[in-house]
Amino acid sequence: MTLLLKNCDLFKSHEIGWIMPNITASDDLRTTFYNQKSLELLESLNLLKNLQRNDYTFINKIQVFGTNNSSPLEWDYSGSESNFGAVIKNNIILKSVSEHLDDIKRYDGFVVNTQHNDFERTLYLNDKVLIKTHMVLSADGRNSNLRKLLSIKTMKKRVNHIALSGFLQQSKNHNSTAIQAFTNLGPIGLLPFQNKNIINFVQSIEENKYKKFLKKTNPENYICDHLNRFFSHINLKFKPLKKVNQSSHKLSSWKLDLNFVGNPTAYRTILIGDAAHSIHPLAGQGLNLSLRDCTSVIKSFRNNLKFGQDLGDNSILSFYKNDRLPKTIAMTAMTDFLFHGFTSTSDNTQSFLTKGMETLNKSSLKNIFRDIASA
Repeated sequence: MTLLLKNCDLFKSHEIGWIMPNITASDDLRTTFYNQKSLELLESLNLLKNLQRNDYTFINKIQVFGTNNSSPLEWDYSGSESNFGAVIKNNIILKSVSEHLDDIKRYDGFVVNTQHNDFERTLYLNDKVLIKTHMVLSADGRNSNLRKLLSIKTMKKRVNHIALSGFLQQSKNHNSTAIQAFTNLGPIGLLPFQNKNIINFVQSIEENKYKKFLKKTNPENYICDHLNRFFSHINLKFKPLKKVNQSSHKLSSWKLDLNFVGNPTAYRTILIGDAAHSIHPLAGQGLNLSLRDCTSVIKSFRNNLKFGQDLGDNSILSFYKNDRLPKTIAMTAMTDFLFHGFTSTSDNTQSFLTKGMETLNKSSLKNIFRDIASA
């Protein structure tokens, strides 16, 4: 968001501030899927210019496996010039973004309070720094403290699942194929990592199963055993990795709770990203949805500032809300339906979904999901 503000020709660099708390963290070895629209955005911001070939993997095929052993839903761009997008290492993009923002004023504190008058909003940071601004764009996560300070109503839905992320090696070359599988352990996404047989997985697992999982001596073996049974009909096997790119890695985990904000705006404030919506990662669309928030903010500024409106004008907030809310609702509803449908223990529900997948696989209607994934 900060880089878009810098590049949009609406503001000078000294008019932009970036509140980014200085948190010590290990290198992020994980990856993220960027659809075609998101790749175009990264390209326009010169974030892909210095990428090495092993920093990303294009996605040419997507497969969705249901809970039984029937044929998967499949979308295939192999052999064509098109693709669904690319999987890129998180630390590569973050480093590139930071390098482009050297001339932007950065604040290291946390926002602990806020007030406003008719002309500006004031942010109070925990290190006693005070910031007066005409507009705040808040991307402080699904547990957004600023959202709480502003008393913005949030619909929260507990799904009682934990997300686990790590790396595995599979017995076959992934061939640039992303897989979504609905296993007995829970939904799992398998993203190809580099041009080899290594994958970065995101496993969704019930909290009670997660507690048992933590007691395992080799947790990755536990996941591999489930995957090996699930994919036995296509002779695909998995095993743990001790190192990734010569570096040791640990499983990362976080709670999966759905947050939905009916009005992601307040006076001189716009919520973006997980602060405005958090969805289940099974569709791999969380960051892509957030990047659309960022471009919508710029579009709102551009459309309204040309008429001389102040940044606090309600027309800016209304444009953003009306532009983003329908799309956010649609994506939230779709991922929530898929999650609860495929994790249901009802035989009737599973039978319905299985037949639905078989029917959809033979229909051109499945291309709707292809278009969602890529754009």
